[in-house]
Amino acid sequence: ALLGFLLGPLIFSFQEALLTAELGTTFPEAGAGVAWVEEAFGAKAGWICGYLGWISGATDNAIYPVLFLDYLREMLGQKNRDSSSASNLAAESDASASDESRITSFLLLAFSSAVLGYINWRGLAVVGQLSVWIAVIAMSPFVIMTVVGSFHVNPERWLEWPSTTSQQEGSDDSSSSVFHNIEWAPFVNNLFWNLNSFDSAGSFAGEIEAAKFHKAMLWSTLLVAICYFLPLLVAIGASPPSSQRRPGDWDDGYLAVVNSELVGPWLGAWTVMAAGISNIGLFQAELSADAFQLMGMADRGHVPKIFGRRSRYGTPTYGIILGLIVILLMDFVSDLDQLIEMLNFNYAVSLLMEYAAFFQLRIRHPEIERPYRIPLGTVGCLIFFAPSLLGTILVLSLAGKATYIMFLSVMTVGFLMVSLWQNEEVRNRYGPNLPVSNPEIDALTDSDEISGIASD
Repeated sequence: ALLGFLLGPLIFSFQEALLTAELGTTFPEAGAGVAWVEEAFGAKAGWICGYLGWISGATDNAIYPVLFLDYLREMLGQKNRDSSSASNLAAESDASASDESRITSFLLLAFSSAVLGYINWRGLAVVGQLSVWIAVIAMSPFVIMTVVGSFHVNPERWLEWPSTTSQQEGSDDSSSSVFHNIEWAPFVNNLFWNLNSFDSAGSFAGEIEAAKFHKAMLWSTLLVAICYFLPLLVAIGASPPSSQRRPGDWDDGYLAVVNSELVGPWLGAWTVMAAGISNIGLFQAELSADAFQLMGMADRGHVPKIFGRRSRYGTPTYGIILGLIVILLMDFVSDLDQLIEMLNFNYAVSLLMEYAAFFQLRIRHPEIERPYRIPLGTVGCLIFFAPSLLGTILVLSLAGKATYIMFLSVMTVGFLMVSLWQNEEVRNRYGPNLPVSNPEIDALTDSDEISGIASD
């Protein structure tokens, strides 16, 4: 776990953040990756990239209201749990779901999603200010734990291999047996899920000064790395060794148990509250990014023009509504690891398309104005991006049969939608009046292509 969150940002986060900084400032459009891939490979590729990215993001966002309600029930004491089982949130969530009325749960989910959706509809300024306060509330218990817990850390715990069942029974204690017992698919998928999606910030590049955007991406990468690694470092160093592990240790919610033991029950309760509130921030960020991406796709003629309409607050109203509908439809998803794997697969394919677009634009259009440019040549960028590319391919290779079937189904639906959207009558009725184009790319297009487009 420590090695994963120490090296993970250097594999999944840093490269993607800088890619977003360069392409986001070059194409400051709400479509983000859609625009990048379309300018590099054409409209069909751009549509597929946007489609996969939106499917992944919108489905991912269905997780957060459910988790928020779980933590809310935890705070209100509605789970009737014994204090000794406080670390097993996932199992208790399943148990409570069987006891509570599905109608009541659905209504709570719908109400909370509608309220959060309204806040999102009020504009990015409101969402941004709310997110700052949520970040402070969510991170404060872990700051306290890191400071107080550092006095209880045993550094030897950091170098201790996790115990497996066979080792506890007295068999070989070699590290190789530990590696054989690691569940690599959920481990890598959870790292990828937690340390990724920096490209979604590209949807807001047009709303932010170019000079500030790349700095924000770099700072966000650093903060993400620190906020995962330091609390985990202290929690592992201050918790009992693997040989004394208790049932339920290191399950969902265990950091609340660590905070209770290190500082006091009040910090454990604060941690549960902060974890619940943090899901609001995640929800708001994802809902905004997905809605603005749909708006960008509408501007480029990839989806009906209704998704390009802005509210009086400048937000894409119908994109937000569609996102909320998907969230309600995903209310019955239960297997979190399987869901994360499926989300990651769709996202990984769209991310590889964005990396390919980066190199295509660097090679074919080197003269385009880039407000921020990664200070490396094409070969240097290939070396720099290599860990991220290999890590993303690894995520794809670890997927199970169900994930591959899901992906093929999603792609089949996607190609059918592309075919329907290419119908001239459908596009004339539902498409935008004018496509979005980038003047720098247009300037590089030869006169024959321009005259052909004009005649069409």
